[in-house]
Amino acid sequence: MKTFRDPVHNIVSIDKESEKVLLDLIDTKEFQRLRHIRQLGLSSFTYPGAEHTRFIHSLGVVHLTKRFIDKISTLKNINQRYIDELHNNRMLALVAALLHDIGHGPFSHALEKTTKIKHESWTIEIITGDTEVKAILEAHKSGFSGEVAEVIRRTHQSKAIVKLLSSQLDTDRIDYLIRDSKFTGAGYGAFDLEWLINCLRIGEVNGDTEFGLDLNKGLSIAEDFVMARYYMYVNVYFHRATRSAELIIDKIFQRAIELKNLGKIGLPEDLAEIINKSSTSETLANYLSLSESTIWHYIVLWSKHEDNIISDLCTRLLDRRLFKEIQIEGNLIDFTEKVINSLKEHGLPREYYLLADEATSSSYKDHYITQKPKSEGNENEREASEQIFLFDKNGDGIELSNKSKIINQIRNEGIKINRMFIPEQIRRLF
Repeated sequence: MKTFRDPVHNIVSIDKESEKVLLDLIDTKEFQRLRHIRQLGLSSFTYPGAEHTRFIHSLGVVHLTKRFIDKISTLKNINQRYIDELHNNRMLALVAALLHDIGHGPFSHALEKTTKIKHESWTIEIITGDTEVKAILEAHKSGFSGEVAEVIRRTHQSKAIVKLLSSQLDTDRIDYLIRDSKFTGAGYGAFDLEWLINCLRIGEVNGDTEFGLDLNKGLSIAEDFVMARYYMYVNVYFHRATRSAELIIDKIFQRAIELKNLGKIGLPEDLAEIINKSSTSETLANYLSLSESTIWHYIVLWSKHEDNIISDLCTRLLDRRLFKEIQIEGNLIDFTEKVINSLKEHGLPREYYLLADEATSSSYKDHYITQKPKSEGNENEREASEQIFLFDKNGDGIELSNKSKIINQIRNEGIKINRMFIPEQIRRLF
């Protein structure tokens, strides 16, 4: 038995014989790369402890997936087909759990804006392309890499396996909420994991398989879980300092590309290849060579560049002199014009020094959206379900907001925070 010590789950165990494929995948260069990709990107600017990686999160998701499957297997008075489906696809579920984040890159979302390629696309390319990961998957079973990709795309025929990894009550979300809460030191994401697993149920709703919680025992923990996610978004993921840092690094990339096109700066070679070719299959090796250390190296170099804009932005990021949020007073148009004029007087172009931010997510969606195509345009890839169901003793599922006054109050109320950021020296003028 191979064991990993984890601050969240304590012991994460993987059997060296029956689960050897997991250990082989962990040892691939593609998975080891996740040791150098932080789970929360630039959140350490706000919460210094947020240094945990996609590597340990992925192991945590495997651990929770095992616990979910084992719990369902012990339940009585449920349809045997659910137990059989989970048993027959157990290794598929564990591998998908391990690899679900393997396509994340440095400063994930800022890099996605720059390359115009989503991390999900890289994940599929790593699983199905010319990689050590695919070779191991195919050695395990012919066609296995395609099956794993289908689970991550949410198109696999086993809805139970898909929902384990992609739903409102999935192992990915549960792990990152608890883990991010622990490492940031923010208690908002904490909830009773053991009781949630104890109350775990499975059933059919509207002809589709859903993981849910026991109606009599699970209402409170369901409420706690949804509210934990809500508060983590408001207080951690959308924290003003983190958002400011993310906006600055986005502008750094934007300026670097402008200067590159003018022949005045050099981009990291691998990043330049990705931007030029815009193809996951042609540039996978380049993508896998990128790390946060590589990007930070160039940010240090650019901080000394003769271009005042990129040198200033990079220096601000290195020294944590972030842009500050400014409270809008009076008419938005008139106020914005005053800010723009102040920036102009100080020789600061508005494009780089007036940063508008709209942080949006949804804490809870009442309607069932599993069959809604993803906005990226891939009609074969589906959105994760955003509902939680409570199952009664007859196996009938009741949507959470129909039983909870708390959740009913926030149903369909997305989190939307509009902010305006400017340099501190300009904000002092207002």
